[in-house]
Amino acid sequence: MKKLLSIIFITLITSTNAYSLSEDKLIELTSKARTNAAAGLIYDYCAGEEEIKVRGIKVSLEILYSKRCKCAIKAGKAKNRAAVGLIADQCGL
Repeated sequence: MKKLLSIIFITLITSTNAYSLSEDKLIELTSKARTNAAAGLIYDYCAGEEEIKVRGIKVSLEILYSKRCKCAIKAGKAKNRAAVGLIADQCGL
């Protein structure tokens, strides 16, 4: 059983390719921002994030985003520019 799980795990690792986020996915992330400042942060810090391709299907997992991108997304939930600035300062953006 352990050998079978190892084979499945190795197969998944070797069959995946990483690509940067597509423009559509990046626009989708920025459209959720409540302010223009937050949208700019999301666009800047999430543009280089990777999207994994498993057997021809692109999978975007927010769990795998970098700390800076997650912080920019968190700033996107703020309702005003001052709150965006506070969140960005706390994260070091």
